[in-house]
Amino acid sequence: MNIVPLVGLKNIEFGDTKEKASILFGEPDLVENELGQDGVSSETWEFKSKGLKLYFDPDLEFRLWEISITSETVQLNNITLIGLNEAELLNNFPSLVLEINDGIFKEYVDSSQELVFFLRNNIVQRIDLSPNLDDYLNKFGVVGN
Repeated sequence: MNIVPLVGLKNIEFGDTKEKASILFGEPDLVENELGQDGVSSETWEFKSKGLKLYFDPDLEFRLWEISITSETVQLNNITLIGLNEAELLNNFPSLVLEINDGIFKEYVDSSQELVFFLRNNIVQRIDLSPNLDDYLNKFGVVGN
């Protein structure tokens, strides 16, 4: 899996539908908040064996708006990310900003690329990617809302 910042992954992009995700990845192992039933949160699809969680926005026709990855195969700029230690992460991505540090967990953010790296015990465990919110809403949002 290859991350394309602000776009998604090489094979699925922000704004894509649940139908496209189903064609690409098959049926999810777990669906949470199906059809946005809580009225607030996204519908999430988790593909455990792929280390992938997709978030679909119920307010925008259930279009993909966030991706969370724990797969050991995920790459950015030909660098495998999961399992990197903190020093390796910062060496490869020096513009990251530390936003959370509680001693065990850390979050490094690249705001310009909408990437968040989650570390536990100084090892990258998960990456969240998002689109530029203004661009996403301009493209998929409802005019007048």
